[in-house]
Amino acid sequence: MTEIPTTPCSDPAETIMAAVAHGMSGDPFTGLTMLGPFIEGGARTTVSMCAALANMVKFVAEKQNLPAGGTFGFLALHHGKLTNVASLPPGPRFAAQFTAAWMNDQQDTAYALFDALVHRQRDEDAANLAEAIHALYDLTVNAALSLRGGAA
Repeated sequence: MTEIPTTPCSDPAETIMAAVAHGMSGDPFTGLTMLGPFIEGGARTTVSMCAALANMVKFVAEKQNLPAGGTFGFLALHHGKLTNVASLPPGPRFAAQFTAAWMNDQQDTAYALFDALVHRQRDEDAANLAEAIHALYDLTVNAALSLRGGAA
């Protein structure tokens, strides 16, 4: 079996795939660390990484039987209770809304959600972005795990 790279690859797609593979193998810290250069590259590379992660979730979701004319969405549990995604904290809310928009081919909405998250002028925005990327990463890893039939 080939070792999963532990440092960013020359190909951004390979880096993202390796990051998700680390999460799938139970090492999300290494996976998230591998995503650092995308974030350090600024808003453009960060949103591109978010789109790639959402696209991976979309790939898995398309394997399901969505009725004709149906759309993708998320049910959310917050503190053990079913809730509206809009009531979640900023990070998980972004992950769910961005991914749902991307999966429904509403890229303009996904980009607007990203802009709203990163272009506010408050101190907690950096923490919100980190939480959002972590939530999106976790969502992608869990989707990938479901494709192969369960947790590592």
